[in-house]
Amino acid sequence: MNELTRHKTLAKTTADVWDAFVIVIGMLKGGTGKTTSAWFIALYYAIVLGLPTLLLDADATSQSAYDWFKVAASAGFEIPSNLVIERYPFDDIAEYIRDKRAEFAAIVIDVGGGSAKLFHEAVTEANRLIVPVAPTKIERRKLVATFDEAERAAARNTRDITAHVVMVKADDRTSLPRTAKDKLLQPEKGEGIGPDRDEPFPLADTVIHAWVHYMEAFGEIPTDLSEYTALMKELNAA
Repeated sequence: MNELTRHKTLAKTTADVWDAFVIVIGMLKGGTGKTTSAWFIALYYAIVLGLPTLLLDADATSQSAYDWFKVAASAGFEIPSNLVIERYPFDDIAEYIRDKRAEFAAIVIDVGGGSAKLFHEAVTEANRLIVPVAPTKIERRKLVATFDEAERAAARNTRDITAHVVMVKADDRTSLPRTAKDKLLQPEKGEGIGPDRDEPFPLADTVIHAWVHYMEAFGEIPTDLSEYTALMKELNAA
């Protein structure tokens, strides 16, 4: 093999080997918008960025992300050829993620509602943790437990993981989003993060609103990613 051919072969081999950027969409509470966020973010990587993307449904109870895929496929929606959807609600998910890193450029994981252990294991392999939260008291209360578990997992993570809270299901016709933002950025003692649990949460500027577009997206493959495009641009630029 001459030198030019060897370099071309090496370049092709390198192009086929990835080290996936892993995004965990997690919250230790069900019904927080994790699955919708996971799907829109996975579609952003697959459609907007054109990258080979794996969407993992690691929810031990509902497995809504995989159900979304089955409904969309049976309804005749075209699944992007570079997007793979799998179920993996098993305790060795960290090992599974490591095995899949070389096959995909991005791995998006929907996890947390049914199992703190699965959430913990996924975060140990994450590059980014996104925690969707609606602007209600009950969801904000679960943030403390979610970040406590995330911090324990991050201590085992060898990568530079970043965490972001994203407000979802926001209705600007009410005062709830504004009140929630104030509480997240200026929490009472015991309701925040840090040693004394009084430090602000890492809240993203981009807000995901309570639009019908999101609420009716289940079982479809939306091409208009709306505010999720703005969110990912914000987080990728951070």
